Amino acid sequence: MTTTRDVTLPARAADAPRQGILARYSVPDAYWTVSALVAAVLLGLSMLLPLWKLKLVAPQYPNGLYLTAYGYRMEGDIEEINRLNHYIGMKPIEPDSVWELKLFLVAMPVLIALTAAAAFLARRRLHRTLIRALLWTPPLFFLADLQYWLYEFGHDLDPKAALRMEPFTPKVIGPTRVMNFGADTMVDWGFWAMVGAAVVITFGPALARWFVASWKNTGPSATAALLLVVGAWAALPTRGETAADFPGSIAEAIARAAPGDTLIVPPGTYHEQITIDKPITLVGEGRPVIDGGGRGDVIVIAAEGVTLRGFVIRGSARDVAREPAGIRVTAPRATIEGNELRDVLYGISLLNSGGHVVRNNRITSIPDLPPERRGHAIYLFNASDCLVENNVIRYGKDGLFLGFSDHNLLRGNDVSDVRYGIHYMYADHNEFHRNRFTRNIAGAAIMFSRGIVLRENVLAYNRSGASGYGILLKDVDDVTIEGNFIHHNRLALTADGAPRSPQGYVSVRGNFIGYNQVALELFTTADITFTGNTFLGNLEEVRSLGGDIARRNRWALDGRGNYWDSYRGFDADGDGIGDLPFTYKDAFADLRGENAAVQAYAFTPAHTAIQLASRWFPALEPEVRLVDPAPLMEPPVTLSTASSRHLPALGAAVGLAAAGTLPVAFARRIPVARRW
Repeated sequence: MTTTRDVTLPARAADAPRQGILARYSVPDAYWTVSALVAAVLLGLSMLLPLWKLKLVAPQYPNGLYLTAYGYRMEGDIEEINRLNHYIGMKPIEPDSVWELKLFLVAMPVLIALTAAAAFLARRRLHRTLIRALLWTPPLFFLADLQYWLYEFGHDLDPKAALRMEPFTPKVIGPTRVMNFGADTMVDWGFWAMVGAAVVITFGPALARWFVASWKNTGPSATAALLLVVGAWAALPTRGETAADFPGSIAEAIARAAPGDTLIVPPGTYHEQITIDKPITLVGEGRPVIDGGGRGDVIVIAAEGVTLRGFVIRGSARDVAREPAGIRVTAPRATIEGNELRDVLYGISLLNSGGHVVRNNRITSIPDLPPERRGHAIYLFNASDCLVENNVIRYGKDGLFLGFSDHNLLRGNDVSDVRYGIHYMYADHNEFHRNRFTRNIAGAAIMFSRGIVLRENVLAYNRSGASGYGILLKDVDDVTIEGNFIHHNRLALTADGAPRSPQGYVSVRGNFIGYNQVALELFTTADITFTGNTFLGNLEEVRSLGGDIARRNRWALDGRGNYWDSYRGFDADGDGIGDLPFTYKDAFADLRGENAAVQAYAFTPAHTAIQLASRWFPALEPEVRLVDPAPLMEPPVTLSTASSRHLPALGAAVGLAAAGTLPVAFARRIPVARRW
């Protein structure tokens, strides 16, 4: 007998063919899928958001020029930046010719599509590794490509440009500052979206697995406890951080702070006067305004080691007798940087303390007051060992005032529309490098001091009828004036008591002294060595006050004199030195010395007739003003040299702009502490 049994196949075996088909298209890994989809979204956002922003600051553009770069276009002050490019021989920025902009519009959608598809299809480790590598490519490629563009724009310069400069390579990361020109650059949200996409797809799946495994292994209670601990730790104040709400007053926040804290002040206008009496760092976020309301000093720094950064400071009192300031410093080692001071009588006063750093500030006094009633922009009194650099000063009484202050370095400052660019008395061993003093009543007044160095400064367009000198020296010792550009002043250099002691010296070498009404005005107490200077386009080379100056001053050193555009000698041996001395005489000046009213005929046909007569008729032989025994045949320094020395930061900034869409600099990170 045969027994028949019904055999029922298990459901899993019966459905095996159908599950095999579905498995081929099922989600490979939920953690990977979510991470890849988030990365795709972030890549999409990077196409909509700006990648990089640039602010270019130059003396002719004090409010800055701006450029914003997206992945596929640029916007901003491109035309103005191209004008600056033209002067230094740089290629213009032409977005239509930047192939990276066109590539971005094609490559990014493809990458987004690949990432979204990989969320469901990438099963093998090799495939996922390739996708991760692809997502790291955009930010890394941008930085590498930027370096190439910066090098090209900084080295491919037109040799026929109006302003010639040596090839250069701008910095890729961080602000570029040289002298009074600079570029502040930072990567923007679009760049960080690309970086975020790469980070999420690289580390997201592993972190998600770890979190879920921890939940399963330890249970909800332990995980919740862990989250509470982490949250509590995050909420605890780090050094200086607080969970308290913003108190609404900077003074109150300072009172709550501990020494060493960093207080980050949110945007807004704060109507208060502040005294900082503990060593803290005060940082403005979004340029908050501190308004003193016209009462006394706006900010007083009365503790050692204070840092003040990123504020707009305004509204000091106007009582000249009390010398109220935007920032008054009475304790050592303050750092004051990146602030804007306006409508303040005195700008930054450093008093009876030293070791300060004052940089990258913009200072304007009270323009509607006459210059003599304004205060000094940066005032050092009994303040030594300070660094004052890259500040922009307008409409003060004196730009930089130093009294009884030694061993300071002042460099890269831009001072215009004040009384004296430098007012300097009873201060020893200070140096001034690469500053600009233009359109002032006078450039630099150096008096009653010793050990002064003025190197590679510009002193120009100081043309007041009463003074109008580029540099005044009065009773000074051990002075070096080297490599400066002193032009378009009423008087380039005037000297009395220079040096004031027998063992002292004054050396004037390698300067451009040009296009001034009078190049040199020397008292008989001047005993100066001139060598390697260029005298070009001056209406009067040397003016004597009080007697014979030709024998007291030396017009050559080690067989090398100066270049005089009125020299008519020759160089038979081709050594670059004239074979005949340069002798300067001025018959009109002799007549003016006898009768001051003769000055009324200066630079008239009568003046010319007198000068010609003195050459043609020996009976009218004028007094010899100077004899240069070794005149130079070619000018060693020209105004184009001045431009190349003083515009490298402008070139660097434009070079940064030329990189187009590439994110080039990480925002300067200030240690975050107490944030409101």
